[in-house]
Amino acid sequence: MHDLFLNLIQPFPFNSSFEINEDDISDIKARGLKHNLLILIYTQLQKYQQEISQNDYIVNFLEDLKPLYLKSATRSVKQEAVEKETILLLRERDISAIVIRGNEIAKEIYNDPNSRTSTDIDILIKISDALRVDSVLSKNGYFRNDRINLKFWFYRIHHAIYYYPETNNIIEIHWNFGIPSFFKLTSEEIWNEVIYTNSGHFKLSPEMLIIMLLIHHHMHSFRELKILVDILWALYKYENVINWRLFALKIKKSGLVKTTLIALNQIRSLWKETTAEMLSIQILLNEFEKLRYKKPALLISFLKMDIDKHYSFQNYKDKIITRFALDNRSTIIFSFFKTLFPFPVAIKELYRDERNWALPFNYMRFIKWRVKEWVK
Repeated sequence: MHDLFLNLIQPFPFNSSFEINEDDISDIKARGLKHNLLILIYTQLQKYQQEISQNDYIVNFLEDLKPLYLKSATRSVKQEAVEKETILLLRERDISAIVIRGNEIAKEIYNDPNSRTSTDIDILIKISDALRVDSVLSKNGYFRNDRINLKFWFYRIHHAIYYYPETNNIIEIHWNFGIPSFFKLTSEEIWNEVIYTNSGHFKLSPEMLIIMLLIHHHMHSFRELKILVDILWALYKYENVINWRLFALKIKKSGLVKTTLIALNQIRSLWKETTAEMLSIQILLNEFEKLRYKKPALLISFLKMDIDKHYSFQNYKDKIITRFALDNRSTIIFSFFKTLFPFPVAIKELYRDERNWALPFNYMRFIKWRVKEWVK
């Protein structure tokens, strides 16, 4: 049953017909709900109707899923309208912005805007524009989800969250993809790989899109099957587009080799035969071997993707372990140190206090706040 569920959510065409019985339907539905992949399963079953031996169980299953699919499609249309409105609002102020993840991922790597669900809207901006964006959104009815000085977050995280009370729209404004000190990737480097399409649309390059997905997977402690499925579909979509040897060097430069090795091993573990011949995976693994990177065996074992296990989001054990998935030892050590001792400039921004002599006192305030958050 596992194989059937996994086959339905992978990008490879079905080469032969197969049957789905009542037990299969129950298994597929349970796992689809668990991993938020029911909409993808619906679109896949619709796409491959000729390869599936039809029966009442499948017909009823698709009928049961149709309202959910239509609801998701309606939400996607509404989100797309908000995306366009927000992008236009920012561009009228000469602020560069593009949509990432969500509907953009659905259209770009799944070739179907309704095949993937998202609860929020992710918009990428330049970090140099972040304060202006905050002002624009605030003046247009959006509220941030915290009152902490935005400049403080530039040194700690990669985005700020805004919501619009009248419609409950949630927008995440990103100036990066992950914790700034974890990976060697600046806002400027990301924007250097924003491309202009023939249809007059701005989007991330294929290479930068995969880098974004890999960092997203690390941010979620390698536990979300949905993100891993995104990575698999992207590797398949760009199989003959990306120069994978050069991409391996880009991954190395960004500090994402361990993250990539963990993700690729999760993919090969779940989709053994179907991914065995994928050139993208083979070349990346070969290039990392040439660069003398060894597979992080202990991390791969600990982070093995078990589709039946329930993982609590952002639990501290996983968050600590995934620090060791950073490429450099110095980065790993610094990541722990920075948790309690951010850069002085970050502390000054947090407490809006530029006085150097007040730093020790403000550091103590910060440590107390962090410890209090951990023991909640």
